[in-house]
Amino acid sequence: MGNCTLKSTESEDQTVISISNFTQKNVIGKGGFGKVWMVENKKSKSLYAMKIMSKAKIIAKKSVQSVMNELQLLSQLKHNFIINMQAAFQDRDNLYLVMDLLTGGDLRYHLCKQRKFTEEQTSTQKQTKQNSLWFVQSSLWNIYMLMEFFIGM
Repeated sequence: MGNCTLKSTESEDQTVISISNFTQKNVIGKGGFGKVWMVENKKSKSLYAMKIMSKAKIIAKKSVQSVMNELQLLSQLKHNFIINMQAAFQDRDNLYLVMDLLTGGDLRYHLCKQRKFTEEQTSTQKQTKQNSLWFVQSSLWNIYMLMEFFIGM
């Protein structure tokens, strides 16, 4: 995985990106390989979530294949109800995934905050999750069929 391009939403221009294209705002999450930062694209001023993963930690935990699978899956999926990857790039020490930034909180956050949902909220949440799962399942099936086709050639 080398440098990747970030497709501008304002135009069809594509720009090679690196960490220097972003201003790191604050840490919004932590994981086994690194942190997730809220970042601002210096040119467009758009906000994103940037997952910064240490290559050394990935290798030490023998998780190279898992991370590559995540990257491949995220690069294939684009849907309104899924956090989409906008770009991916690397430098000598880290892998970077630039993702949609959603600041409204996840299902668990809202459930803890409200304690219970109304019937309408429950129905909306259920439908959203069903649509997302259906999309992921159908996308994975399409990827699987393409792999079978090319492997079988």
